[in-house]
This record gives sequence, structure tokens and C-alpha cells, in this order.
Amino acid sequence: MVDITQPFVIDTPLSTRFPIYTRANTGEVAGGTTSPLMWSYGGGMGNERQWRKALAEFGAFDEDEFREDYIDIQGMVHGYIYLNLSQSRVFGVRMPGATPDLMDRTYLGDVTAPPYVPHPDDAKPEYTERILASVQRVLTETHRNDIEIEDRESSAALRAARPDLSSMSDRELLEYGKKLMADRYPHYLRKHLKMVYESSVVTGALDELANKLGDPTLTIRLTGGQGNVASAAPSQAMWDLSRQVIASPALTAEFDGGVEGLEDRLRASGDADVVAFVEKFDEFLYEYGSRSTDEWAPMPKTWETHRTIPLGMIDRLRLQDESKNPRLQSQRVRRDRDEVTAAIREKLAGDPEALAGFDAVLATVDVYMPAREQSKTNTIRVLQECRMPLFELGRRFVERGTLSRPDDLTMLKIDELDKFIDDPTPFVATIDERREWSEQLSELEPPFIIDGEIPPVTTWPKKKAPAVNVATTGDVLTGIGACPGTAEGIARVIFDPEDAPDLEPGEILVAPVTDPGWTPIFTSAEAVVVNVGSPLSHAAIVSRELGMPCVLAVKDATKRIVNGTKIAVDGTNGTVTIL
Repeated sequence: MVDITQPFVIDTPLSTRFPIYTRANTGEVAGGTTSPLMWSYGGGMGNERQWRKALAEFGAFDEDEFREDYIDIQGMVHGYIYLNLSQSRVFGVRMPGATPDLMDRTYLGDVTAPPYVPHPDDAKPEYTERILASVQRVLTETHRNDIEIEDRESSAALRAARPDLSSMSDRELLEYGKKLMADRYPHYLRKHLKMVYESSVVTGALDELANKLGDPTLTIRLTGGQGNVASAAPSQAMWDLSRQVIASPALTAEFDGGVEGLEDRLRASGDADVVAFVEKFDEFLYEYGSRSTDEWAPMPKTWETHRTIPLGMIDRLRLQDESKNPRLQSQRVRRDRDEVTAAIREKLAGDPEALAGFDAVLATVDVYMPAREQSKTNTIRVLQECRMPLFELGRRFVERGTLSRPDDLTMLKIDELDKFIDDPTPFVATIDERREWSEQLSELEPPFIIDGEIPPVTTWPKKKAPAVNVATTGDVLTGIGACPGTAEGIARVIFDPEDAPDLEPGEILVAPVTDPGWTPIFTSAEAVVVNVGSPLSHAAIVSRELGMPCVLAVKDATKRIVNGTKIAVDGTNGTVTIL
């Protein structure tokens, strides 16, 4: 029996200079425990170094403010990734117009955190001056061609240059992946991490403007409708594939046979419609195959490697009528945005200075919201090229009978994987032990906030334990409105996109997290409710593009909302009412 009370194999000491950590935001991108391979192969200190460089380039910190040999911006506690809230508060002290309290509200919403305690090194004018220069640069940008064109093309070129992995030796596969991770990935990762701070400047300016106009909902109504958001594109492509299915009796018959074994049946068919679908599906996988939930993991269930998942999503989409077409919904959101914009411009017509300020902020939103999503897409596409050699390695060791499943490799650190290739036998027991250890930890709900001292893991509650207070008729659950609009329907609680076939037309998706791997399911739902998330999370941005009423950060939504309950979602005011 594994002793889970000891630190997990990748845990690191928490910072004393920056002692407060939170699961806010990290819960979106890493809902479960982190694997040893992820943390040692591009994550951990590799991620931390690029994050420190991004903060230094933005002007908020110097790299030598952090411990040399340990992570500080992140935390690793019993296998769970944390974000350093103390460091974010220092950012708030140094950022013009921000405060530690503002940073708390940004990351935590209405969750109460330990009070901010000033440190002598927090407030220094030189940092404020550097940040101000970055703010001025961001608010005057007219394009981000470095991301939208240059990085997009270079990441696509890397995908096009993928060698025939099946012809490479085990050692060649590992060395090829490590070389990409060392030489290519850091550029995209650092760019994306810096983009997170840059885009927060833009939304901060928009929030300030919305408050001056007396309507806080303007922020979410003005950040949608761009029409060119990279993470929304897969939803549109899946929709087109679903229309092919509807138009063809042969395809409809194959999908009616169930998702299990569907790909094999499709590829074995000689029907012209089926052949044409398979060709388009392969194009889809080439372009969007890097997407998944848990997108930062070394071997997640990507659409390229686990094709039943996108086929299951297409199967749900074929049941929707044309009114759910993502393009039509995006056009509706754009019309709403244009109407709101026109009303504001008319209101400010007598104040040329205020009108010019509004137009400038809106123009910057149109630059940075799509660029942020394109930056994430570029980064994940390059990461996919780093991890595909690992998928091939895992497949081979399963074929040889050494491993039971390909992602058993993720239970090893990268230096152990080097040795495993030469002689796997000594590592089999280690893999089994860590797998059991990781799975036991994944069943637990880590503390949302840690203040210097880690609560004993034996006190952590079970994630799927029944809610103490199940919501009943008339209860109103509050969160953060991510996309305006209202909807009523039956709640369908789903913990994994693989369960998408359970989602029926007109139902409301209730999920633990939101990330791009979930977003095609949005189109199958009437509205979306999630446990965690922020207005700048990727799926929140996508929901606004698709016009899906969406409420984020509804604490314990998947526990408190009983599957099959009728609920009303208000994406403008951020409420969920039990009907």
C-alpha cells in the first residue's frame, strides 16, 4: 500500500519569501495530479525559467528575486500545481493602478484569502516604471503579427516537418523529443506566458472603462465577437463534419452504429460519402489534433491520438439543428457587440476625449483577445510535436508487453526514461507504485489556498464526495458571468469530454473545468456552468465567440447541482438558479 502522506516524487519546498499559494487558475489547466514526466519534461523548472523571463521582460520582476534551484511562481504540493498568490500580490503593488486586493479578486473572485503583509522589497519605483512602459506599449499596439503570422507559420511548419516516427529507434525518438523541447518549445511558452500579462492589461483597461460607464457587464459583452479566435475554430470544423454526416444516409448509418469501432468502420467503407468524410476528418486531425483536455500534460488524450473523442463530439453535434451553427451564433454575438459599441459611442459623442479613449481600448481588445488564443494554439501545437515521440515510445513498450498502457511512461521522470529505454525491467515496479500513488491523490480535493503550511493530505476531502448542501428549488448559485445571455434546461453533469455522448440537445453542460478540449461540446449544450474559471480562461473566450451563456467559478457546481435538475443560467449576471 502506497503511503500518500509523504511528498510526491516531484514535490518541492514552498517559498518563504512568497508563502501564499492558490489553486485558482491552475485548476483550469491541471485539474488532477501532475505526472513526473510532465514536471521534468518542459514543466517544473523548465516552465519556471520561461515564466521568470516573461515577468522580467514585462518589467514586473527581476529573475534573481526567485530561488535559483526551486520553483517560486508555481508550487507543487502532493502532485498538484499551485499558483503563487503572494507573487501575484507583489505584481499588484508594482503595477500602476493595481493593488494586492485587485489581484486577489482577479484570481480568487469572492474567496477570502489571508491578508496581504507588505515586504520591504515589494514596492520599488523602478519596477513600476518598467511595467508602465509595457502598459503603454500594449495599449498602443495595432497588431501582433509576431504571434498571428510568424509564430503561427513556424509552428505549422514544425508540424509539417514531423519525421516518420515509426522508422526511428527508441533512442532517436527520445532524443528528437528532447531536442524540440529544449530548442523550440521555450520560445512559444515564454511568448504565451508574457501574453497572459499583456492581455490582462487590456481587460483591465476595459474593466475600468465599464465601471466608469456604470455597467460592469460591458467587459464580457465587448470581448466577444472577434470572429477569428483560434480556439473556437475546432468547433466550427466539427460542425461542418457533422453536417456531412446528416447529409449522407451511409454516414448516418455508421454513426447510428455507435462511436465504439466507428473509425474502423469508416475507414473500411468504400462509400463515396464516407471516403470524403474520412478525408476531411484526417485534415481536421492534422490541423487540430494537438487539442485535448489537460493540454499541458506530456501524454494527454489528444484528438490525434484518441480519435474516438472528436468522433463522439461530432456524433453529438449531428443531433443539433442549424440554429446551433457556431458561425450563426458568432454572428449574433458580433451584432450584440456592435449594438453595444454604437450605444456607447453615441453616449460619449459629446466628450471627444472619452470617445477616443473608448475606441482605443476596443481596438486593443481586438488585437489582444485573438492573439492570446493564437499564442496558446501555437504553443500547444509545438508541444504536441515534443510529445508525439513519447506516444510512439509508449505504444512500442505496450506492444512488447513491458507496459500495460502507453501513458505509463508518464510515471517516470525524463532522466529515468533515458535509463528505462536501455533496461525497462527495474522500472516496472516503480511505475506501478507511482500510478497507484497518483490515482489516490487524484481522488482528493487539494486546499484552494495554502498559507505557508500544507494541511495533512489525510484531511483533504474526496472530489466526488456528495455535496454537504445540495442545491434545491429556488437556490441561486453565484459565479462569474463569462458570456451574456440566459438559458433554461436540464443539467447534465459531465466530468470528462469522453462522456459527451451523454449530452442531449437542449441540456446545460455542468463541468469541473473549462479548457479548449471541452469547447466543441459547448455547441451541443444550451449553456455552460463550471466549477472554476476566470473571464480570461480560454474556454470563456470561446464561449463568447459561440454565444453560449456561460457562468464560471460556481463553487462545487458539479456536486451541488444534481444531474437531471432543471436550471436557469444567467451568463450576464453570473447566476445559476435551481428551477
